Amino acid sequence: MTGRVRAALAALLSVGLLLTLSPVLPAQAIDVPPRPGQPVTWPSENRTRIKTYQTGGGSACSLIASPNSVGGVCLSARAFDGPTIREVLKGDELPDCWHQRLTPEQLENINLYPLNDGTHYYWHRCLRGIDRKTYEIEPEGLFFAVGIWIYEPDDPELVELTPNQREFINRFVRNGNVPAPLMLSSPSPVPWVNDDVAFYNAGDDDIHVDLSIPGVEMRGRVTELLVYPEGRDGPMVTCPGSGKEVTAKDTPESVPDACWHAFEQSSQTQPDDAYEGEIHAQWQIDARINGEWQQFHSFVKSSEGVIQVNEVQALVRP
Repeated sequence: MTGRVRAALAALLSVGLLLTLSPVLPAQAIDVPPRPGQPVTWPSENRTRIKTYQTGGGSACSLIASPNSVGGVCLSARAFDGPTIREVLKGDELPDCWHQRLTPEQLENINLYPLNDGTHYYWHRCLRGIDRKTYEIEPEGLFFAVGIWIYEPDDPELVELTPNQREFINRFVRNGNVPAPLMLSSPSPVPWVNDDVAFYNAGDDDIHVDLSIPGVEMRGRVTELLVYPEGRDGPMVTCPGSGKEVTAKDTPESVPDACWHAFEQSSQTQPDDAYEGEIHAQWQIDARINGEWQQFHSFVKSSEGVIQVNEVQALVRP
């Protein structure tokens, strides 16, 4: 089967289209290994989204967001300030459509698994709207399309960029990593049995990426936490944002919007004397296009945490 035929299994994105890589999604809404016990109930598609926008003034941006990375590539006439296109290309042709094999890190970022039939996933990108003789932006503006196609590595239709062409394209790529949540309890990271403790995300809970075109940017923030303090087969607590880090004076009544939990047994009853908890952070990603913010994507980022719980022992008097 040729790369062109197999490419029909993937999506080429253009203005206004959305890529959802549904064949590789786990059965659960939150992308964590299946475990027995209470299922995760958060409704989240947890997919990668790619969308291309015409951003005005002869410019175009292709944005991408996944549970691991947020960013995009933008091209515009204003972005060509500095070295000219001709100077950057140094005699090479202006790129038309080209391919680049996804790295293991990129596959992980967009929740794809390596193929085992001798084929591979490739970025398929196309650039239109620049006059190939004068290197001026054409009246219709720039058109930038991106998709993920499947090819055999020796397929004659594969087109790779030259180093000069790659430098030209890379001038306009921006991205940032989505941090994993870090589960901690307060007021003490090592609580006592039957003490009320509040779980919170001690990691970064926002992200901001400036694209290469003024007025185009992306931002993200954690909007809600879901925590399994005792593991997936135990109770579940939720709270808005990244939770609250409380003090010894706080209580569930005084801080009702925290992720409160009280352990009924010490961690000595658990393997390795610790509870293997889970924390799941709901992210909202927004994009600023033509000066206006709009919702772009939402997903869940998850991690595990180990919690030791001490047992209160009675004081023995002689």
